[in-house]
Order: sequence, then C-alpha cells, then structure tokens
Amino acid sequence: MYTHELWYGLGALALLAVIVWAVMQNRRRNRANDPITEAATREEYSHPDRYAAEEEEFRRRTHPS
Repeated sequence: MYTHELWYGLGALALLAVIVWAVMQNRRRNRANDPITEAATREEYSHPDRYAAEEEEFRRRTHPS
C-alpha cells in the first residue's frame, strides 16, 4: 500500500546524494587547469590531426587536483 511512497522517498534521497557528491567534486577541482583545458579543447576541435601529437604536452602542463 505504501510501497510507492517508500520508493519515492528513496529516489529523492538517492538524487540528493548524487547532487551532494557532484557539488563536492566540483569544489575539489583545480581551477588552475581551466585555461589549459580550454586550450586543449580548442586545439582538438581546430586541428584534430595535430592534437594527437600535442596531447601529452597538455597533460604534462596540468596540475594535480
């Protein structure tokens, strides 16, 4: 009888847990990598053939999180 309400509540708790996890992951990211990531993305879309050779250089320039 009340199983639908139980599943609704469990689904809401699961959604809340995922949202909390995502916010915490976003706070932990290293914002110093943003310009490097943007440059790598631009290079990959502009020159995909050249990007394969330069990918390791972009990875080397990133800072650990």
